[in-house]
Parts: sequence; C-alpha cells; structure tokens
Amino acid sequence: MKKNILVILGIFIIILLFSVYLLYNYNKEVIQAQSFNKQYEVYYEKTILGTELATVMNKAMDYNKKNDIAKDKNDRYYIETENSLLIRVKFLEKEEVAKMEDILLQDMENFIRFYREANFKCTKIEYHLKNKQVKSLYFEQI
Repeated sequence: MKKNILVILGIFIIILLFSVYLLYNYNKEVIQAQSFNKQYEVYYEKTILGTELATVMNKAMDYNKKNDIAKDKNDRYYIETENSLLIRVKFLEKEEVAKMEDILLQDMENFIRFYREANFKCTKIEYHLKNKQVKSLYFEQI
C-alpha cells in the first residue's frame, strides 16, 4: 500500500515539475518577445529622420544575419520566416515600395546623402502569428 502511494506521489511530482518547466519557458519566451518588440514599437506613429531610419534598417539587417534568416534564390532579399524582420520604405517620388535590402546593400551612401534630413513615419507594424514578435515595419516619407 505504501509502495503504491509513493509511486503515485512520484508520478505527481514529475508531472508537476514538467508543468513548471513548460510554464517557465513560455514566460521566458513572452518576456523576450516583449523586449524585442519594444525596440521597434517606439517608432510606430513617430516621425524620424532618414539617418535614424538607416540605423533601424541596419539593426534589422544585423538581426536577420544573426538569426541566419535565409535569402531568396538570388541571394538578395530575406525570406519571411517566423523569426525574420523586414522593413519597407515608401518614398514620395516613387510609386513602388523599397525594401531595406535595396537601400542598404546598393545605395546606403546616397540614401544618407539625399534623405538624412527627410522625415519618415512608421505607419504600420505587423507581428508574427506564432511568436508575436515584430515581423515588419512600414515607413513612409512625409
């Protein structure tokens, strides 16, 4: 009889420890996502200069490189995955929306030269469904 109670108690303790472990990991992931999101949510509905936008794009590119986000078949654009961070910029004089890779990899010096004093506003933020981290930022020149 005592043996059965000890076995049941042991199983209960194992289940309890496993549940606590899962809860701890979940909370840790939520805190990491919130911390990551705060870095980019500060730009939402805020007007920034072109130089600061260049810094944000550099930070996003570094994040993608650090997390080994894959690029397309031409090795040019990052592919949207559950951990990617993409930035799009709409300029006043252009119809199409520019991707951060086009700005940073091709013409960063010209971007800073021509747009350092220009104002940009983040008008849209999207989040990954799975991990709730920022997926993309959309800036418009104003």
